[in-house]
Amino acid sequence: MARAVVPAALAPDRGRFQQVRKRAGLLPRLAGGFWCALVLWLLVSNVVLPSYGFSRYETWAAALLGVLVLGMTLFFAWLLDRFDQWVRVRWVQGFGSVLGWGAVFAVLARLADAVRLPPDWDAAAVFYSAYGLADQGVPEAVDRAYFQVNPNNLLLMLLLSRYLGAAEALGSPDLRQSTAYLGAALLFAGMVLTYTAAWLLGGRRAARLTLVPSVFLIVLSPWLTVFYSDVAALPFTILVFCLLLGAARCRLPARLLLWAAAGAVSAVGYGIKPTALIVLVAASVVILFSVRRAAWRRDLALALLSATTAAAAFAGVHAGIGAWVRSSGVPAEGVSADEYALPVTHFLKVGVQQYPGPHGNYYGAYNEEDRSTTLAVAEPQEGFDAALQVYLDRVGERGPAGYAGFLNAKLRWMTGDGSFFAWGEGRMTADSFIADDPLSRSIQDFFGPERPGFELLLNLWQGTWFLLLALCGAGLFLRGPPFDSRAVATARVALLGLFVFLLLSEGRARFLYLYVPFFIVLGSLSLQRLAAAGGCPRSRRLSWPRHRRDTPPPSSTAEVVE
Repeated sequence: MARAVVPAALAPDRGRFQQVRKRAGLLPRLAGGFWCALVLWLLVSNVVLPSYGFSRYETWAAALLGVLVLGMTLFFAWLLDRFDQWVRVRWVQGFGSVLGWGAVFAVLARLADAVRLPPDWDAAAVFYSAYGLADQGVPEAVDRAYFQVNPNNLLLMLLLSRYLGAAEALGSPDLRQSTAYLGAALLFAGMVLTYTAAWLLGGRRAARLTLVPSVFLIVLSPWLTVFYSDVAALPFTILVFCLLLGAARCRLPARLLLWAAAGAVSAVGYGIKPTALIVLVAASVVILFSVRRAAWRRDLALALLSATTAAAAFAGVHAGIGAWVRSSGVPAEGVSADEYALPVTHFLKVGVQQYPGPHGNYYGAYNEEDRSTTLAVAEPQEGFDAALQVYLDRVGERGPAGYAGFLNAKLRWMTGDGSFFAWGEGRMTADSFIADDPLSRSIQDFFGPERPGFELLLNLWQGTWFLLLALCGAGLFLRGPPFDSRAVATARVALLGLFVFLLLSEGRARFLYLYVPFFIVLGSLSLQRLAAAGGCPRSRRLSWPRHRRDTPPPSSTAEVVE
């Protein structure tokens, strides 16, 4: 069996959540390495020749702020480690953690309240239908015409209607404010799960390296202004990953229970945002292609059993969701929820067109003309075939080289926008904020385009995103645990699958947002290794302090990991 020798100074601290030590198979590791190389190309090409989304950032300012975020990330994690050394009483440390997380949620909720906007584009159909259903209790209050064409948002609308009904029953005076708090709670859950995933993979030090990037991209979320599926699905993707990390540390039957839980959570996430399923698919592929030759019967049986259990749980919950949707009465009686939906080939058709945007071309983004021509064909099969033919015609017109160039430009455009296409949907403007108290107005000055502080926040988002891309790409050159583990391979393969899906389908940077926690976790692992390799030997004052309760002393100068 291949063995890697990792210097003890570079090995992640183990603690009660011991790192997954099973290596991924060759193919998953190669796929993960390809993704790292691709991320490096996307980073370098966007720094040299930026591809802007709806807003235009300044590359030099973003780069400087990225360096600042890097320093803040290292310093804050180091400061927390020093605090643990100074305060050795466990309950005091725990109380400090509770206070810290409570403060983060309080800030996030206050920000969400300050920058909320009247619902627009698809988010408007979801909110007002959920509000009408909660208020009147009859399916006729729902915008049925919208959901016949876009049944992918039915589950989100029904869940939101139940939440709004509960909020109204509890005496909420403003359901739009309650919706903003729901978005804040989901983002907060995503941040906590991001921290947890990094802890499970690399220990406490890696987890603490996620905090500052999470503050800038999740607490100060570019999509804090509106509640929609991208925010709602974010905690589900990282929760599935955490469940799979937990399963890798358990024996049967607990392992199968966690895989089943991952399948069930994936079904809910899929109902909110279909790309949430990619995590479970990637995990199944990785374990199936990581069977060890010496124990191939046992590994293959366990892999098949785990994947089958997750698939069965997914199918069961998905069927239950479908039954609930049908029983809600929102799809008209005798009408299937998907009968009038846009065909899959429509998104292929949209995904291969381009048109001018405010700061350059848009690639594969929403196109109203394409939508109208697809809906103009009433018969479902004819609509499917017509959209497929348009897709094939557009690809044929470009030719092999032209299509490859288009895909490169599209991926650069989607991954080059650290604001995740914020303010690029519908007709949202910075003059439409609902809150009007003095503190909210001061906060709005940073979140709204054309406001005095927006350029600073835009460049901060972009700098943090560039930093994460650089750290994720650096994983190409890092070896040993946890970089060769199945868990890291799962995260990388999932992100590679997301890239491939968005290349072929309708896409823009907003569709990456629910996977931001994965970039943060992978970036924290790279930064932990790089910081240990570059900082510890030179300066004992800036070195990572040892946690005697978490990390037992190594038996030698090196730690041997299978």
